[in-house]
This record gives sequence, C-alpha cells and structure tokens, in this order.
Amino acid sequence: MTLRQVSLWRNRTGKIGTMVCILFFLAVLDALSARFREPSNHFSCLPGSRIAVTGPFAEQTNNLQELTYVSNSREIQLLFEAAQTGYWLGGNLWNGTLNVSPGIQPGAYQVMIRSKKTVGGKSGSLFQIEVYKDLKELQQNSKSFFLRYLGINSWQAAFFFFPMVLLAFGCVFYLSHQRERLLSEQGKAEVYRTRLDGNNEEIFFGLGSKQGLQPGNRLILFNPHGLEIGSIIASEVFESHSTAGVDQGWKVHPGFVVSQL
Repeated sequence: MTLRQVSLWRNRTGKIGTMVCILFFLAVLDALSARFREPSNHFSCLPGSRIAVTGPFAEQTNNLQELTYVSNSREIQLLFEAAQTGYWLGGNLWNGTLNVSPGIQPGAYQVMIRSKKTVGGKSGSLFQIEVYKDLKELQQNSKSFFLRYLGINSWQAAFFFFPMVLLAFGCVFYLSHQRERLLSEQGKAEVYRTRLDGNNEEIFFGLGSKQGLQPGNRLILFNPHGLEIGSIIASEVFESHSTAGVDQGWKVHPGFVVSQL
C-alpha cells in the first residue's frame, strides 16, 4: 500500500476502534450498575429457569446435609450442590441451583435457607425471586439499559466488543508501523511528542543519525493535511530520533510530519 492508503486506513481503523472501545466500556458500566442497583439476593427470571446461587453456612453448620430451605411456592426448589471456602472474605459457602417450574405463575417468591440445627425458627439467608410471564416483560423491568432498550445482555455485549477492541488497535499499531517505515523511506517522520520549553515548543520525531541527520540540519514541518508550516532546525540528534524547537504559535501536536530537505 502507498503512504496515503496506509494513512487513510489507519485513521479509519482508529475511529472504529475508539467507537468500539466506547461501546465496550458502556456495556461493562451498564452490567455493573445494573448489578449494584439490584440487591444481591434478588433474581429476575422466567418460568423454567435455573438460577445458580451461593450463600454462607449458618452458625454451627458444617456440611450440606445440615442445610434445608423453606419456599413459599412448591414451584421453586433449591438443590444444594457443593461447599467451598469464600474467595475474598473467607468462611464456608454453599453452592446450589434454584429450579423454577415451567408452570409457575408470574409473581414475587421467597426462599429461606436455614440450618436443621436452628432452634426457635431463627432466619437464615433469604432469596427473592421475581418471575415474569415472558421475555418482553422481563426486559422491560430490567435494571440494565442494554437489556431494557436493546434486548441485549450487557455482559454478552462486552465479551463481543472486547476482541474487536483488541483487533482494531492491533491493526492501528501495525498500520502505524507501516506508515513510519514508508515515511522513513522518504526521509520523513511523524512528530510523536511535544513539550513546552519557555516561549517555544520542543518537538520529538523519529529521524536520527542513522537517517543521516545531524544537529543544525534544516528540516521542513508539515501539518497532518500535508500543508507546509515552515522550516525548523534539528537541535539534539540521537540514533533513531531527534528534537527541534518550533514557534509555540504554530500549535504543533503529534501527527505533524517532519521532512528532510
């Protein structure tokens, strides 16, 4: 590809990558905000759903056989499956699955987990289950804006966008390297950094002694659209990059191009 083609594709890919990155972060933000806006013990579902749940063991309870539960509907059953140690806060936790019958009526239900050793009906963990009649009603009542207005699970959207973000910016990196190589073949380089130095501005660009540049050499500065801004003098020259001072009024920023005469 020519320098113009590489530059065009890099700019397009960068814009696409930025847009996809914004969508990725919006999806993650939506998923997290939806979770925090809803109590951790509250679950919304449809008839026939299976919901993975976990909770702490009650005091003086050591294994799954000592646990039981009370539900205000026979259409919701809890299956205790495994025990584990809490990852963040320690302590013993149980894992299980709430099975919601396909024939259950829409409404709000509760499931209370207790120890069989509990005396006097002391309460344990409580789960609240909201059952909706169909997917449309479930989405309309969701705390997630992605699910409510787009019908898309926000975590699934985030997992979809993430590889696209990596691909887009990987392409930008590759095209930037190709552009740098093509510019170097023409005795040119992009300004990649600027720094204020008193009343002047110091710029850094990727031309150095291995391209034959020496301190005091005169160069031409172009804006990103290819228009000549003026001439500059190389001040410090290293093997693969150099610096030069420019007038602060030129408003130079990364993306400007320096060319040898």
